[in-house]
Order: sequence, then structure tokens, then C-alpha cells
Amino acid sequence: MAPARLLRPLLTPILVFALLLPLTAVLFVGCGGGLVDRAAPAFVGTSLDGAKLSLSEYRGKPLVLAFMASW
Repeated sequence: MAPARLLRPLLTPILVFALLLPLTAVLFVGCGGGLVDRAAPAFVGTSLDGAKLSLSEYRGKPLVLAFMASW
């Protein structure tokens, strides 16, 4: 009886995880598939020192964009 009582609090998070993981995978399958092998749209931003940066300046080079928000 004691082991069943100890496992009961763990059962809910395990079931939630087991149900949400496949659901999340189904929702994200194919996301962005229409953008593969297409050029990125024009993007102009400002660097931390105030200089203008254009995405076209980096054509043909690997580039990582990190979008962050603070609210």
C-alpha cells in the first residue's frame, strides 16, 4: 500500500508529459516547410553601437539571428 501512495504524486506529471509530447510534435510537424530553400526576406536592423545592418550584407555566409524580448 505504501509504494502506491508514493507513486500517486508522480503519476499526474508523467501522464501530462506523455500526452503533451506527441501533441506538441504533431503541431510542429511541417512548420516552416514552405520556407526551405528560399531566400530570407529583406531585413534591416541596428547593431548595439547604432550602426545599420542589412541581411543582404551576409548573403552566402552563415548567420544566426537571435530574437529576444523583455517585458
